[in-house]
Amino acid sequence: MRAERLRMALMGAAAAVLSVALAGPAAASPAAETVRWQIDADRGYSADVVQLTLTSEQGGRRSVVSSPASINVLEGLSPAQLQGVEKPVAFKMQRDAGEFECRGTAAERHAAGDCVFHGSQSFAQVLASRGVGPASADDLYRMSLHNVGADYVEALHALHYTTSAAELARAGEHGVTLKYIHEMAAAGFPAGKIDGLILCRDHGVDAEYVEAMRRAGLASITPEALAQLRDHGVSSSYIAGLRSAGYQGLPLDQVVVLRDHGVSATWLGALQRAGYGRLSLPDVLALADRGVSGEYMEGLHKAGFGRLKVDDVAALRDHGVSAEWLARLRRAGYDDLPIGQVVRLRDNGVSADFIEGARAAGYRKLQPDEILLLRAHGVTSDMIHDVVAAGYGQLAPAEIARLRDHGVTATTLRRAQALTGRPSVDEIIRLRDLGTI
Repeated sequence: MRAERLRMALMGAAAAVLSVALAGPAAASPAAETVRWQIDADRGYSADVVQLTLTSEQGGRRSVVSSPASINVLEGLSPAQLQGVEKPVAFKMQRDAGEFECRGTAAERHAAGDCVFHGSQSFAQVLASRGVGPASADDLYRMSLHNVGADYVEALHALHYTTSAAELARAGEHGVTLKYIHEMAAAGFPAGKIDGLILCRDHGVDAEYVEAMRRAGLASITPEALAQLRDHGVSSSYIAGLRSAGYQGLPLDQVVVLRDHGVSATWLGALQRAGYGRLSLPDVLALADRGVSGEYMEGLHKAGFGRLKVDDVAALRDHGVSAEWLARLRRAGYDDLPIGQVVRLRDNGVSADFIEGARAAGYRKLQPDEILLLRAHGVTSDMIHDVVAAGYGQLAPAEIARLRDHGVTATTLRRAQALTGRPSVDEIIRLRDLGTI
């Protein structure tokens, strides 16, 4: 196996190395001078597992790495030494990239102390042979902290990743484990620079997400796009829903915009059923941002309105025009009004009851301006009914408004007729103003 051959190369190179200091440029980046270690046996999930925490500081940067560790890898430390009264302990922890030589004290299943790190010159040489380039002492230290070793390097090499020693160390720090590398490769994640893996790991992109996106038709997606989609909550089911609603093949930045504006596939499907399929992105956002629901659009459709302009739908929604109100307006004979006039009626508080009542009273079909005139003067549908019943159905809306302004009611109309037969509007108003009726 390649990884085993790499480990053999490490062992062979180590025999020839007497110093841990790296020659040349690597020597300019020393590793952390002191590493603080702590062991907590109470947090282990079995008798031979402890929680090992390594803390270091260098150049103002503090690093804390804590993870379960088998006590078997801590050479020189036994479970028995962690028991009982305080006592000195010493152990070594060997990693491919270097060795931690640690001393301290232990008591009552807890231990703490300091470590000195020795970078592995042989591992640095093998990295160079793999095309990774020179590794500084700091690179080796960071790789050792996160157990980036021979298997890790071999896996990336086999998958044709290009990387540097510093990038290997950074990948380890960001949680790009060997398991993560293999799982992402199996899911079809595109190989390239390791920065792509780091980016996806930082943004919560896992193999399951990559595989789901591949099934959704995004086989050649980039790491940057995967991270962006994951950040914005775009799932494979969301992509599939867009497709079923007729929005297949959208650029990914448009998919993100739709998701950010709360546009659901269910809502788009409702628009499609209402006759508004495959709208442009600005039109979709105009409706979504105004809170136009699928039920509202379906209501317009059921009310007999064809495919309105999106600007018109937005205007109706902005002015509180309900689909039910529109349907009643149509039933009253107002099925051809421009949207602007519909909005004016609604803004002026014209109810469907008023329009239906005026029609039911037997009065002629009113024009929008006439409806607004009557509404402004407080004329009710009941008053229109009374006027028509009294034989004044031919009066213009302005005359009915005059009657209303002077307090003429059905009772006063009957009184006026009882006095003079069929008086004019002016005579009725005169009699009312005089208090005669």
